[in-house]
Amino acid sequence: MLLYLQQLEQQVPVAEHMLVAIDHTAWGRADAKTLKDRTHEYQGGVILGQGYSTIAWIPEALRKLGITPAP
Repeated sequence: MLLYLQQLEQQVPVAEHMLVAIDHTAWGRADAKTLKDRTHEYQGGVILGQGYSTIAWIPEALRKLGITPAP
């Protein structure tokens, strides 16, 4: 996350308010043979699996037009 913010600071104009969208999805992997392949994830309850996260910067120009990422 820190690396992502450092990269954004180079791209986002100083006067602009920074808006980021974050999504986390858990994929169940109850049959994984080793503990390294799975963790306890929370999505509609606790499942054994892997978590995947996405973060995206939403430029102010797009927000003014009402354009946001699809859910």
